[in-house]
Amino acid sequence: MGSGSRCAPAGRCRRRYCLYRGRSGRHLHDHPVVAGTRFRRRPVLYACGENVRIAMHMHLNSQRGMTLIELMISMTISLFLVLGAVTVYNQGRANYQATEGIARVQENMRFALTVMEPDIRLAGFWGQNNNTYNVDTTGVGVICDGNVVSNWALDVTMPLDALNNVDAGNAEDFTDDCSTFGDGIIGNTDVLMVRHASGQERPLNAGTLQVQSNRMRSVMFNDGNVPATFGGGTGTFDYVFNVWYIGQDSSNLDDVPSLRRLTMNGGQVVDEEVIAGVENMQIQFGVDTLDVSGNPDGQIDRYVDPEDAILPNATVMAVRIWMLLRTEYAERGFVDGASYTPLDGNLGDITPDDGFRRMQITKTIFVRNFNRDVGPL
Repeated sequence: MGSGSRCAPAGRCRRRYCLYRGRSGRHLHDHPVVAGTRFRRRPVLYACGENVRIAMHMHLNSQRGMTLIELMISMTISLFLVLGAVTVYNQGRANYQATEGIARVQENMRFALTVMEPDIRLAGFWGQNNNTYNVDTTGVGVICDGNVVSNWALDVTMPLDALNNVDAGNAEDFTDDCSTFGDGIIGNTDVLMVRHASGQERPLNAGTLQVQSNRMRSVMFNDGNVPATFGGGTGTFDYVFNVWYIGQDSSNLDDVPSLRRLTMNGGQVVDEEVIAGVENMQIQFGVDTLDVSGNPDGQIDRYVDPEDAILPNATVMAVRIWMLLRTEYAERGFVDGASYTPLDGNLGDITPDDGFRRMQITKTIFVRNFNRDVGPL
């Protein structure tokens, strides 16, 4: 070994400083063995040839898991993420339920009017004529809960009639012991009664109350035989009698109001639910009052509440219906603070202040066959 050499030819390293930069030895910080190792502090390395030895005590920074603080921070972040996801889910679910409830109310509203409108339009239709004063009801009767109720069920001189702001008490008195109707009605709601013949001719059917009519008159019967006084050129129709009212309960859900009706089934009056969720109904009649000459002019002069004193001397030309509908279930976190104004101004605004979503609708239906001014022939 020469005097200028710092490392022996045999390869043994005799001096630690032979690998420093600028010297003849190799710098080992980029050596593949050392490069993959992480040190807390820079080691002092020396080597001779390809052999590597560590010149100082090294502390490897190995992974030994998470500290308590790191774990708590991770859990806190996770909780915030879960809370955010749950909040978004609940908001989406609440919005879906609200939208679904309103859609159901709108559907119920359309269905109720779809069923009621053709019934009202046919009021006063008696087959081949519309003279309500020439419908003979002699010899037939109507039963409700075992009681005879022909006095109001067969009052064909009133194709349209209504009760204003009834309750269970006065409704039961009116219906003459027809308890099916009186026990479940909601107070301060109107009742609409409609009487007419079916829109299409029907086959003879014993036990069903039917109407035989020609151009001049009509006769009711229920024995399945055409009255002998009628010859050819006549038609047979079923008698239709519907009483529309608001019941306290639905057939499927208690404490859910519903639009209901009493209707004819054979010679019996039966009660049936039309649609749930209707909690109020108000009726007004569009009337044509007599002019200065004492004659109607064919125009609607005003809308009046049922039982108005003007009705006996006026011609009813239209029926205006106001309904208030609500969802079947209350919505958590929602309060209906809106005010709803019914047709009858004497009732005042309705402010529910509860958790049900609501919609109101007003519909005017024109009557084609009802003429009060037509007298007996």
